[in-house]
Amino acid sequence: MNDLVAGGAAIAQGLELDPFGFVPSYASRIIGLGGHEASQEPAYAFHTPYIYCSPGEVTFRFKFSGLHASLGNLTIRINGIAPTSGGVARTIKLTAKPLRDLAHLDGEMSISIKAKSGVLYAAVGLIHGVTDAAAERLTVTIDRPSDGREFDEELELARKTVFGQTAAREVAHLISPLPATIADPVSQMCTASQFDEPTYDFWVEAMRAPKTRHRKQWEFVYILQALERYGVLQPGARGLGFGVGEEPIPAVLASRGCELVATDLSEEDERAAGWRGTGQHAASLEKLLRPDICPNELVLERVSHRAVDMNQIPADLRDFDFCWSSCALEHLGSIDHGLRFIHNSLQTLKIGGVAVHTTELNLSSNSDTLEEGGTVLFRRKDFERLCLDLVSLGHEVAQIKFDQGEQPLDRHVDMPPYRHDEHLKLALSNYVTTSFGVIIRRGSSAF
Repeated sequence: MNDLVAGGAAIAQGLELDPFGFVPSYASRIIGLGGHEASQEPAYAFHTPYIYCSPGEVTFRFKFSGLHASLGNLTIRINGIAPTSGGVARTIKLTAKPLRDLAHLDGEMSISIKAKSGVLYAAVGLIHGVTDAAAERLTVTIDRPSDGREFDEELELARKTVFGQTAAREVAHLISPLPATIADPVSQMCTASQFDEPTYDFWVEAMRAPKTRHRKQWEFVYILQALERYGVLQPGARGLGFGVGEEPIPAVLASRGCELVATDLSEEDERAAGWRGTGQHAASLEKLLRPDICPNELVLERVSHRAVDMNQIPADLRDFDFCWSSCALEHLGSIDHGLRFIHNSLQTLKIGGVAVHTTELNLSSNSDTLEEGGTVLFRRKDFERLCLDLVSLGHEVAQIKFDQGEQPLDRHVDMPPYRHDEHLKLALSNYVTTSFGVIIRRGSSAF
Protein backbone atom coordinates (compact mmCIF):
# COMPACT_ATOMS: atom_id res chain seq x y z
CA MET A 1 0.00 0.00 0.00
CA ASN A 2 1.20 3.55 -0.63
CA ASP A 3 0.04 7.15 -0.38
CA LEU A 4 -0.31 8.49 -3.92
CA VAL A 5 0.28 12.21 -4.04
CA ALA A 6 -0.65 14.57 -6.90
CA GLY A 7 -0.29 18.34 -6.71
CA GLY A 8 0.61 18.12 -3.03
CA ALA A 9 -2.58 16.32 -1.93
CA ALA A 10 -3.09 12.61 -1.28
CA ILE A 11 -5.67 11.36 -3.80
CA ALA A 12 -5.92 7.71 -2.78
CA GLN A 13 -4.86 5.09 -0.30
CA GLY A 14 -4.53 1.85 -2.25
CA LEU A 15 -2.68 -0.17 -4.83
CA GLU A 16 -1.27 1.61 -7.87
CA LEU A 17 -1.81 -0.21 -11.17
CA ASP A 18 0.27 0.21 -14.31
CA PRO A 19 -2.17 2.04 -16.63
CA PHE A 20 -0.52 0.44 -19.68
CA GLY A 21 0.46 -2.89 -18.16
CA PHE A 22 -1.82 -5.02 -20.35
CA VAL A 23 0.07 -4.09 -23.53
CA PRO A 24 2.99 -1.82 -22.51
CA SER A 25 4.16 -1.21 -26.07
CA TYR A 26 0.94 0.42 -27.32
CA ALA A 27 0.81 4.20 -27.67
CA SER A 28 -2.17 5.96 -26.12
CA ARG A 29 -4.58 8.23 -27.97
CA ILE A 30 -3.58 10.75 -25.29
CA ILE A 31 -0.32 12.25 -26.53
CA GLY A 32 2.60 11.64 -24.20
CA LEU A 33 1.27 8.44 -22.65
CA GLY A 34 1.84 4.74 -23.24
CA GLY A 35 4.41 3.11 -25.50
CA HIS A 36 5.53 3.81 -29.05
CA GLU A 37 3.72 1.14 -31.07
CA ALA A 38 0.44 1.80 -32.89
CA SER A 39 -2.35 -0.08 -31.14
CA GLN A 40 -4.45 -2.69 -32.91
CA GLU A 41 -7.40 -0.95 -31.22
CA PRO A 42 -7.56 2.56 -32.79
CA ALA A 43 -9.45 4.00 -29.80
CA TYR A 44 -6.93 2.70 -27.21
CA ALA A 45 -6.11 5.14 -24.40
CA PHE A 46 -4.99 2.73 -21.64
CA HIS A 47 -5.54 -0.79 -20.29
CA THR A 48 -4.42 -1.88 -16.82
CA PRO A 49 -3.49 -5.48 -16.01
CA TYR A 50 -6.24 -7.69 -14.60
CA ILE A 51 -6.19 -7.94 -10.81
CA TYR A 52 -8.24 -9.52 -8.06
CA CYS A 53 -10.13 -7.19 -5.73
CA SER A 54 -11.55 -8.02 -2.32
CA PRO A 55 -15.31 -8.67 -2.51
CA GLY A 56 -17.44 -5.57 -1.90
CA GLU A 57 -17.35 -2.00 -3.16
CA VAL A 58 -14.11 -1.19 -4.96
CA THR A 59 -13.20 2.23 -6.31
CA PHE A 60 -10.90 2.79 -9.27
CA ARG A 61 -9.36 6.29 -9.18
CA PHE A 62 -7.77 7.98 -12.18
CA LYS A 63 -5.47 11.01 -12.13
CA PHE A 64 -4.19 12.59 -15.36
CA SER A 65 -1.31 14.93 -14.53
CA GLY A 66 -0.82 17.87 -16.90
CA LEU A 67 -3.94 17.05 -18.95
CA HIS A 68 -4.81 19.46 -21.77
CA ALA A 69 -7.75 18.81 -24.11
CA SER A 70 -10.45 20.65 -25.99
CA LEU A 71 -11.79 17.79 -28.13
CA GLY A 72 -12.89 14.21 -27.55
CA ASN A 73 -14.63 12.03 -24.99
CA LEU A 74 -12.95 9.49 -22.74
CA THR A 75 -14.87 6.26 -22.14
CA ILE A 76 -13.69 4.10 -19.25
CA ARG A 77 -14.81 0.49 -18.92
CA ILE A 78 -14.24 -1.71 -15.91
CA ASN A 79 -13.93 -5.22 -17.33
CA GLY A 80 -14.23 -8.45 -15.40
CA ILE A 81 -12.92 -11.92 -16.23
CA ALA A 82 -13.69 -15.16 -14.42
CA PRO A 83 -10.74 -17.41 -15.36
CA THR A 84 -13.00 -20.46 -15.65
CA SER A 85 -15.17 -18.71 -18.26
CA GLY A 86 -12.67 -19.17 -21.10
CA GLY A 87 -11.02 -15.76 -20.75
CA VAL A 88 -13.98 -13.70 -22.03
CA ALA A 89 -13.90 -10.14 -20.68
CA ARG A 90 -17.27 -8.59 -19.80
CA THR A 91 -17.97 -4.93 -19.14
CA ILE A 92 -19.00 -4.49 -15.51
CA LYS A 93 -19.43 -0.72 -15.60
CA LEU A 94 -18.98 2.02 -18.19
CA THR A 95 -18.76 5.79 -17.91
CA ALA A 96 -17.83 8.60 -20.31
CA LYS A 97 -16.67 12.16 -19.83
CA PRO A 98 -15.61 14.97 -22.19
CA LEU A 99 -11.86 15.33 -21.96
CA ARG A 100 -12.22 19.11 -21.76
CA ASP A 101 -14.35 18.74 -18.60
CA LEU A 102 -11.89 16.24 -17.16
CA ALA A 103 -9.04 18.71 -17.69
CA HIS A 104 -11.01 21.33 -15.75
CA LEU A 105 -11.38 18.83 -12.88
CA ASP A 106 -7.60 18.56 -12.53
CA GLY A 107 -7.71 15.31 -14.48
CA GLU A 108 -9.37 13.32 -11.68
CA MET A 109 -12.28 10.89 -11.85
CA SER A 110 -13.33 7.65 -10.16
CA ILE A 111 -15.54 4.61 -10.79
CA SER A 112 -16.93 2.27 -8.11
CA ILE A 113 -18.07 -1.30 -8.67
CA LYS A 114 -19.26 -4.23 -6.55
CA ALA A 115 -16.39 -6.71 -6.82
CA LYS A 116 -17.11 -10.43 -6.61
CA SER A 117 -14.87 -13.19 -5.32
CA GLY A 118 -12.93 -15.03 -8.01
CA VAL A 119 -13.18 -12.32 -10.69
CA LEU A 120 -10.25 -10.40 -12.20
CA TYR A 121 -10.84 -6.72 -12.96
CA ALA A 122 -9.14 -4.19 -15.26
CA ALA A 123 -9.76 -0.59 -16.28
CA VAL A 124 -9.84 0.15 -20.02
CA GLY A 125 -9.83 3.66 -21.50
CA LEU A 126 -11.00 4.41 -25.05
CA ILE A 127 -11.23 7.60 -27.10
CA HIS A 128 -13.31 7.37 -30.28
CA GLY A 129 -13.11 10.12 -32.87
CA VAL A 130 -10.97 13.25 -32.95
CA THR A 131 -9.03 14.41 -29.90
CA ASP A 132 -6.18 16.77 -29.12
CA ALA A 133 -5.64 15.42 -25.60
CA ALA A 134 -2.14 15.38 -24.15
CA ALA A 135 -0.93 14.55 -20.64
CA GLU A 136 2.26 14.05 -18.69
CA ARG A 137 1.20 11.05 -16.62
CA LEU A 138 -1.73 8.80 -15.71
CA THR A 139 -2.05 7.23 -12.27
CA VAL A 140 -4.62 4.49 -11.58
CA THR A 141 -5.29 3.13 -8.10
CA ILE A 142 -7.77 0.76 -6.47
CA ASP A 143 -8.69 0.99 -2.81
CA ARG A 144 -9.48 -2.70 -2.11
CA PRO A 145 -6.84 -4.98 -3.68
CA SER A 146 -7.19 -8.68 -2.91
CA ASP A 147 -5.37 -10.19 0.04
CA GLY A 148 -4.55 -13.21 -2.12
CA ARG A 149 -7.28 -15.61 -1.07
CA GLU A 150 -9.23 -15.06 -4.28
CA PHE A 151 -6.14 -16.01 -6.28
CA ASP A 152 -5.70 -19.24 -4.33
CA GLU A 153 -9.36 -20.16 -4.80
CA GLU A 154 -9.33 -19.43 -8.53
CA LEU A 155 -6.06 -21.26 -9.04
CA GLU A 156 -7.78 -24.42 -7.84
CA LEU A 157 -10.73 -23.86 -10.18
CA ALA A 158 -8.67 -22.92 -13.22
CA ARG A 159 -6.28 -25.87 -13.21
CA LYS A 160 -6.42 -27.76 -16.49
CA THR A 161 -4.74 -30.61 -18.34
CA VAL A 162 -2.17 -30.04 -21.09
CA PHE A 163 -3.42 -27.02 -23.04
CA GLY A 164 -6.68 -27.18 -21.10
CA GLN A 165 -8.87 -28.88 -23.71
CA THR A 166 -11.33 -30.68 -21.42
CA ALA A 167 -15.10 -30.82 -21.23
CA ALA A 168 -16.62 -27.70 -19.68
CA ARG A 169 -17.84 -29.49 -16.56
CA GLU A 170 -14.60 -31.41 -16.00
CA VAL A 171 -12.21 -29.59 -13.63
CA ALA A 172 -8.76 -31.08 -14.23
CA HIS A 173 -5.41 -29.99 -12.81
CA LEU A 174 -2.97 -27.44 -14.20
CA ILE A 175 -0.34 -28.56 -11.68
CA SER A 176 0.60 -32.25 -11.84
CA PRO A 177 2.53 -34.29 -9.23
CA LEU A 178 3.80 -36.72 -11.89
CA PRO A 179 7.49 -36.88 -12.91
CA ALA A 180 8.58 -34.75 -15.85
CA THR A 181 9.81 -36.35 -19.07
CA ILE A 182 11.63 -34.84 -22.02
CA ALA A 183 9.70 -36.95 -24.55
CA ASP A 184 6.40 -35.37 -23.51
CA PRO A 185 7.47 -31.91 -22.28
CA VAL A 186 5.15 -29.64 -20.35
CA SER A 187 6.01 -26.63 -18.16
CA GLN A 188 8.74 -28.24 -16.06
CA MET A 189 12.22 -28.05 -14.59
CA CYS A 190 15.44 -29.84 -15.47
CA THR A 191 15.83 -33.25 -13.75
CA ALA A 192 18.45 -35.97 -14.07
CA SER A 193 16.13 -38.68 -15.40
CA GLN A 194 15.39 -36.66 -18.54
CA PHE A 195 19.03 -37.02 -19.64
CA ASP A 196 18.57 -40.81 -19.81
CA GLU A 197 15.70 -40.73 -22.33
CA PRO A 198 16.24 -41.64 -26.01
CA THR A 199 14.60 -38.33 -26.96
CA TYR A 200 17.39 -36.45 -25.21
CA ASP A 201 20.03 -38.40 -27.17
CA PHE A 202 18.17 -37.71 -30.43
CA TRP A 203 18.42 -33.94 -30.06
CA VAL A 204 22.00 -34.03 -28.78
CA GLU A 205 22.87 -35.85 -31.99
CA ALA A 206 20.93 -33.28 -34.03
CA MET A 207 23.03 -30.54 -32.38
CA ARG A 208 26.22 -32.54 -33.13
CA ALA A 209 27.23 -32.00 -29.50
CA PRO A 210 28.89 -34.23 -26.90
CA LYS A 211 26.28 -35.25 -24.34
CA THR A 212 26.61 -33.56 -20.97
CA ARG A 213 24.43 -33.50 -17.87
CA HIS A 214 24.29 -29.72 -17.93
CA ARG A 215 21.14 -27.69 -17.60
CA LYS A 216 22.07 -25.39 -20.51
CA GLN A 217 22.12 -28.33 -22.91
CA TRP A 218 18.85 -29.51 -21.35
CA GLU A 219 17.29 -26.13 -22.22
CA PHE A 220 18.18 -26.52 -25.90
CA VAL A 221 16.80 -30.08 -25.98
CA TYR A 222 13.65 -29.03 -24.10
CA ILE A 223 12.93 -26.18 -26.54
CA LEU A 224 13.46 -28.33 -29.63
CA GLN A 225 11.35 -31.20 -28.31
CA ALA A 226 8.56 -28.82 -27.22
CA LEU A 227 8.38 -27.34 -30.71
CA GLU A 228 8.32 -30.86 -32.17
CA ARG A 229 5.80 -32.21 -29.66
CA TYR A 230 3.31 -29.39 -30.19
CA GLY A 231 3.40 -29.55 -33.96
CA VAL A 232 5.13 -26.34 -35.06
CA LEU A 233 8.53 -27.70 -36.07
CA GLN A 234 7.60 -28.15 -39.73
CA PRO A 235 9.22 -27.24 -43.06
CA GLY A 236 8.22 -23.67 -43.94
CA ALA A 237 7.21 -22.78 -40.37
CA ARG A 238 8.27 -19.29 -39.26
CA GLY A 239 10.14 -18.99 -35.96
CA LEU A 240 11.42 -16.10 -33.85
CA GLY A 241 14.30 -16.53 -31.39
CA PHE A 242 15.02 -14.05 -28.58
CA GLY A 243 18.48 -13.56 -27.06
CA VAL A 244 19.87 -16.37 -29.19
CA GLY A 245 23.56 -15.76 -28.47
CA GLU A 246 25.53 -18.43 -30.32
CA GLU A 247 23.17 -21.28 -29.46
CA PRO A 248 22.77 -24.20 -31.92
CA ILE A 249 18.96 -24.00 -32.08
CA PRO A 250 18.75 -21.79 -35.22
CA ALA A 251 20.99 -24.18 -37.19
CA VAL A 252 18.95 -27.21 -36.06
CA LEU A 253 15.67 -25.52 -36.99
CA ALA A 254 17.06 -24.40 -40.34
CA SER A 255 18.09 -27.99 -41.05
CA ARG A 256 14.44 -28.94 -40.54
CA GLY A 257 13.27 -26.39 -43.13
CA CYS A 258 12.10 -23.58 -40.80
CA GLU A 259 12.40 -19.89 -41.70
CA LEU A 260 13.78 -17.92 -38.75
CA VAL A 261 14.47 -14.48 -37.36
CA ALA A 262 17.19 -14.79 -34.71
CA THR A 263 17.51 -11.77 -32.43
CA ASP A 264 19.90 -10.49 -29.79
CA LEU A 265 20.84 -7.20 -28.17
CA SER A 266 22.48 -4.58 -30.34
CA GLU A 267 26.27 -4.76 -30.15
CA GLU A 268 26.24 -1.11 -29.07
CA ASP A 269 24.02 -1.91 -26.07
CA GLU A 270 26.21 -1.88 -22.95
CA ARG A 271 24.31 -4.91 -21.59
CA ALA A 272 25.74 -7.02 -24.44
CA ALA A 273 29.32 -6.60 -23.25
CA GLY A 274 28.95 -9.12 -20.46
CA TRP A 275 27.72 -11.83 -22.82
CA ARG A 276 30.25 -11.50 -25.62
CA GLY A 277 33.13 -13.07 -23.71
CA THR A 278 31.11 -16.21 -22.92
CA GLY A 279 29.67 -16.81 -26.40
CA GLN A 280 26.19 -15.86 -25.24
CA HIS A 281 25.77 -12.88 -27.55
CA ALA A 282 25.56 -12.86 -31.34
CA ALA A 283 25.99 -9.63 -33.26
CA SER A 284 25.60 -11.16 -36.71
CA LEU A 285 24.24 -14.13 -38.59
CA GLU A 286 27.74 -15.50 -39.11
CA LYS A 287 27.90 -16.32 -35.38
CA LEU A 288 25.04 -18.79 -35.93
CA LEU A 289 26.69 -20.75 -38.74
CA ARG A 290 27.17 -24.40 -37.78
CA PRO A 291 28.10 -26.35 -40.89
CA ASP A 292 28.28 -29.56 -38.86
CA ILE A 293 24.54 -29.14 -38.16
CA CYS A 294 23.26 -27.45 -41.32
CA PRO A 295 25.07 -26.32 -44.49
CA ASN A 296 26.00 -22.64 -44.32
CA GLU A 297 24.12 -21.81 -47.50
CA LEU A 298 20.87 -23.13 -45.99
CA VAL A 299 21.35 -21.16 -42.77
CA LEU A 300 22.04 -17.99 -44.76
CA GLU A 301 18.94 -18.66 -46.87
CA ARG A 302 16.55 -19.52 -44.05
CA VAL A 303 17.79 -17.43 -41.10
CA SER A 304 18.01 -13.67 -40.69
CA HIS A 305 19.59 -11.86 -37.76
CA ARG A 306 18.31 -8.74 -36.07
CA ALA A 307 19.14 -6.57 -33.04
CA VAL A 308 16.18 -6.56 -30.63
CA ASP A 309 15.73 -5.44 -27.03
CA MET A 310 13.42 -8.00 -25.41
CA ASN A 311 11.89 -5.23 -23.30
CA GLN A 312 10.79 -3.44 -26.49
CA ILE A 313 9.80 -5.99 -29.13
CA PRO A 314 9.40 -4.22 -32.53
CA ALA A 315 5.86 -3.98 -33.87
CA ASP A 316 6.72 -5.60 -37.21
CA LEU A 317 7.73 -8.92 -35.64
CA ARG A 318 4.37 -10.63 -36.06
CA ASP A 319 2.60 -13.75 -37.40
CA PHE A 320 5.22 -16.32 -36.41
CA ASP A 321 4.33 -19.98 -35.89
CA PHE A 322 6.57 -20.19 -32.84
CA CYS A 323 9.03 -18.26 -30.70
CA TRP A 324 11.57 -19.23 -28.08
CA SER A 325 14.17 -17.98 -25.62
CA SER A 326 16.76 -19.84 -23.58
CA CYS A 327 17.66 -18.39 -20.17
CA ALA A 328 17.35 -14.81 -21.39
CA LEU A 329 14.25 -13.34 -19.74
CA GLU A 330 15.83 -13.37 -16.25
CA HIS A 331 18.28 -10.75 -17.51
CA LEU A 332 15.66 -8.10 -18.40
CA GLY A 333 16.03 -6.12 -15.17
CA SER A 334 13.26 -7.45 -12.94
CA ILE A 335 10.77 -10.25 -12.43
CA ASP A 336 8.02 -7.94 -13.71
CA HIS A 337 9.97 -7.27 -16.91
CA GLY A 338 10.50 -10.98 -17.47
CA LEU A 339 6.83 -11.84 -17.00
CA ARG A 340 5.83 -8.92 -19.21
CA PHE A 341 8.16 -10.20 -21.92
CA ILE A 342 6.41 -13.58 -21.90
CA HIS A 343 3.06 -11.84 -22.37
CA ASN A 344 4.47 -9.62 -25.13
CA SER A 345 6.15 -12.52 -26.92
CA LEU A 346 2.70 -14.01 -27.56
CA GLN A 347 1.84 -10.93 -29.63
CA THR A 348 4.48 -12.03 -32.16
CA LEU A 349 2.62 -15.29 -32.83
CA LYS A 350 -0.28 -16.30 -35.00
CA ILE A 351 -3.31 -17.46 -33.06
CA GLY A 352 -2.43 -21.06 -32.24
CA GLY A 353 1.32 -20.35 -32.34
CA VAL A 354 3.57 -21.78 -29.62
CA ALA A 355 6.00 -19.97 -27.29
CA VAL A 356 8.70 -21.88 -25.38
CA HIS A 357 10.79 -20.02 -22.80
CA THR A 358 13.31 -21.24 -20.24
CA THR A 359 14.57 -19.29 -17.25
CA GLU A 360 15.73 -19.55 -13.60
CA LEU A 361 13.55 -21.13 -10.89
CA ASN A 362 14.32 -20.37 -7.23
CA LEU A 363 14.19 -23.65 -5.30
CA SER A 364 15.08 -22.13 -1.94
CA SER A 365 12.14 -19.83 -1.34
CA ASN A 366 8.69 -18.98 -2.63
CA SER A 367 8.97 -15.48 -1.14
CA ASP A 368 12.54 -14.16 -0.81
CA THR A 369 14.38 -13.95 -4.12
CA LEU A 370 16.39 -11.71 -6.46
CA GLU A 371 13.62 -9.49 -7.86
CA GLU A 372 15.70 -6.84 -9.65
CA GLY A 373 19.11 -6.55 -11.24
CA GLY A 374 21.22 -8.23 -13.89
CA THR A 375 19.86 -11.68 -12.99
CA VAL A 376 16.55 -12.39 -11.25
CA LEU A 377 15.19 -15.67 -9.89
CA PHE A 378 11.56 -16.54 -10.51
CA ARG A 379 9.56 -18.29 -7.80
CA ARG A 380 6.96 -21.02 -8.04
CA LYS A 381 4.24 -18.49 -7.27
CA ASP A 382 5.41 -16.26 -10.15
CA PHE A 383 4.79 -19.09 -12.61
CA GLU A 384 1.47 -20.01 -11.01
CA ARG A 385 0.21 -16.44 -11.30
CA LEU A 386 1.62 -16.13 -14.84
CA CYS A 387 -0.17 -19.27 -15.96
CA LEU A 388 -3.47 -18.25 -14.37
CA ASP A 389 -3.24 -14.80 -16.00
CA LEU A 390 -2.53 -16.36 -19.39
CA VAL A 391 -5.42 -18.81 -19.09
CA SER A 392 -7.74 -15.98 -18.02
CA LEU A 393 -6.81 -14.10 -21.21
CA GLY A 394 -7.72 -17.04 -23.43
CA HIS A 395 -4.24 -18.52 -23.93
CA GLU A 396 -3.37 -22.17 -23.25
CA VAL A 397 -0.59 -23.22 -20.90
CA ALA A 398 1.06 -26.63 -20.82
CA GLN A 399 0.56 -28.44 -17.52
CA ILE A 400 3.03 -27.48 -14.76
CA LYS A 401 5.23 -30.09 -13.11
CA PHE A 402 7.38 -28.96 -10.20
CA ASP A 403 9.08 -32.37 -10.02
CA GLN A 404 12.64 -31.83 -8.74
CA GLY A 405 13.84 -35.37 -9.48
CA GLU A 406 14.94 -38.20 -7.21
CA GLN A 407 18.40 -39.17 -8.46
CA PRO A 408 21.59 -38.26 -6.55
CA LEU A 409 22.45 -35.61 -9.15
CA ASP A 410 19.08 -33.94 -8.47
CA ARG A 411 20.22 -33.40 -4.88
CA HIS A 412 23.65 -32.07 -5.84
CA VAL A 413 24.15 -28.28 -5.78
CA ASP A 414 27.02 -27.01 -7.93
CA MET A 415 29.13 -24.23 -6.40
CA PRO A 416 31.23 -21.58 -8.19
CA PRO A 417 33.32 -22.04 -10.25
CA TYR A 418 30.62 -24.06 -11.99
CA ARG A 419 31.28 -27.38 -13.72
CA HIS A 420 30.87 -28.14 -17.42
CA ASP A 421 29.07 -31.39 -16.56
CA GLU A 422 26.79 -32.63 -13.77
CA HIS A 423 25.39 -29.12 -13.41
CA LEU A 424 21.61 -29.17 -12.88
CA LYS A 425 21.17 -27.17 -9.66
CA LEU A 426 23.49 -24.40 -8.60
CA ALA A 427 24.08 -21.91 -5.83
CA LEU A 428 23.43 -18.36 -7.00
CA SER A 429 23.69 -15.57 -4.43
CA ASN A 430 21.93 -17.04 -1.37
CA TYR A 431 19.63 -19.34 -3.34
CA VAL A 432 19.56 -22.72 -5.08
CA THR A 433 18.24 -22.45 -8.62
CA THR A 434 17.72 -24.58 -11.72
CA SER A 435 16.32 -24.24 -15.24
CA PHE A 436 12.56 -24.16 -15.74
CA GLY A 437 10.64 -24.10 -19.02
CA VAL A 438 7.13 -22.91 -19.83
CA ILE A 439 5.11 -23.71 -22.97
CA ILE A 440 2.20 -21.52 -24.13
CA ARG A 441 -0.12 -21.67 -27.12
CA ARG A 442 -1.49 -18.28 -28.14
CA GLY A 443 -5.24 -17.72 -28.01
CA SER A 444 -7.12 -14.59 -29.04
CA SER A 445 -7.37 -11.66 -26.62
CA ALA A 446 -8.96 -8.21 -26.54
CA PHE A 447 -5.97 -6.20 -27.78
